Amino acid sequence: MKLLNSIAIALLVLLSIQIQAQDRPNILWINGDDLGAELGCYGNPDVYTPHMDKLASEGIRFTKAYSNAAVCSASRSSMITGMYPPSVNSHDHRTIDKTPLPQGIEPIVTYFQEAGYYCINGNARNPKVKGKGDYNFTNKIEYDDINWNTRAEGQPFFAQIQINDPHRTFHHDKEHPIDYKTVSMPKCYPDYPLLKADWAWYLESVQHADNYVGQILKRLEEEGLANNTIVILFGDHGRPHLRDKQFLYEGGIHIPLIVRYPDGKNAGTVDEQLISLIDVAASTLAMANIKQPKHMQGIDLLGKKPNKRKYIYAFRDRAGDAPDNIRSICDGQYKLIWNRMPNQPYMQLSSYKRLQYPAYTLYHEYYKSGKLKAPYTQFMASTRPEIELYDLNQDPNELNNLANKKDYANIKNKLFKKLESQMPKFEENRIAEAPETTLKAKKSSDAYLKTSLKKRGLDPNISDKDLLIYWEELLLK
Repeated sequence: MKLLNSIAIALLVLLSIQIQAQDRPNILWINGDDLGAELGCYGNPDVYTPHMDKLASEGIRFTKAYSNAAVCSASRSSMITGMYPPSVNSHDHRTIDKTPLPQGIEPIVTYFQEAGYYCINGNARNPKVKGKGDYNFTNKIEYDDINWNTRAEGQPFFAQIQINDPHRTFHHDKEHPIDYKTVSMPKCYPDYPLLKADWAWYLESVQHADNYVGQILKRLEEEGLANNTIVILFGDHGRPHLRDKQFLYEGGIHIPLIVRYPDGKNAGTVDEQLISLIDVAASTLAMANIKQPKHMQGIDLLGKKPNKRKYIYAFRDRAGDAPDNIRSICDGQYKLIWNRMPNQPYMQLSSYKRLQYPAYTLYHEYYKSGKLKAPYTQFMASTRPEIELYDLNQDPNELNNLANKKDYANIKNKLFKKLESQMPKFEENRIAEAPETTLKAKKSSDAYLKTSLKKRGLDPNISDKDLLIYWEELLLK
């Protein structure tokens, strides 16, 4: 009899969880790899993004959303835990000496599963394989599947669909090609034909991402799920260009963020509050009525009792063979960047960028020949200022450093004091990479570069001059 009672109680508990779960919405993250805010709905006139634009018209478009890191693995480790990258020892890109998450910290997938949600990680380009994870910790995330259709009847899902575009290597859009001669480049870059061609190619890859968004949203409609699914679209960090990805300027961390509720709540509105990807993690839990763990650094900005964020923090450490240590803070108008390795040049060797970014080679070659003009030459400096300060309203391209201007001393001191005071807490679990590990990363990146150049039929020791010719023949047809 006791056994029967125990079984009955267990069944009632399971039934209770299922009933509660059925009352909760599905939540879908659509994550674009290297997707910056170059969308039609964000004001870019050169790109064709009808599906993301429509999603924005049906939801809320956030204009001041930011990633916590400017490279994928650090950012993804941060967003899936709701914690800043160094707080979970995930600050170095593709961490070599990985560690478990600190005691008591779990990926938010765990909290969703404990609440009865079915958790999937899908791939937009190939639905038969799992989506990108790229986490810098040893904990294995046990997703339930790669397809929400395998869940129990009535069970809600928390789904991530990963879109590989517009990550390099870029893909041309034959249906909606973009003429590089007509595009407008961001003013943080010189207006050279090669850079414009590369920019147009990026925008065409954004259009590929938009096509995948259309397919995902169409599937929700066809399967009758749109009326019970909250859709959240964002980029894992900013755009894949020279002083953007891997740097903490706006191009590296400013991302699109669109949230669509199934009941049309606040449809077509624009929200200008500061919001971070760790806030998306916290807010997502609130949407599912899951209590936020006390350790989580994200703030619920979208739930029933939204809070308000005062500052955006961002972090950059080693990326590939380029060791670095940069921290930033932004209050919405002013951004302070703290270069904690000021003797490191901006354009230190990055094998990944030398292989994939035409601008990397162009800057080096044009600087040597005197063709690169101010203010773009400042990015070629052999050292950096320890502090950079920018007024984003007056200088959105972050070319005029105000750190040494007397009129801005109070702003600089206030932001720096706040940033510096937060570091002991944010970096409590950070483990500095050992020199031998950094050397290992450098050797691995060098081998990757040489092997990849060979695959392109190029000399592994090709000069900047000849590599520039290669890019010009490829892009300026």
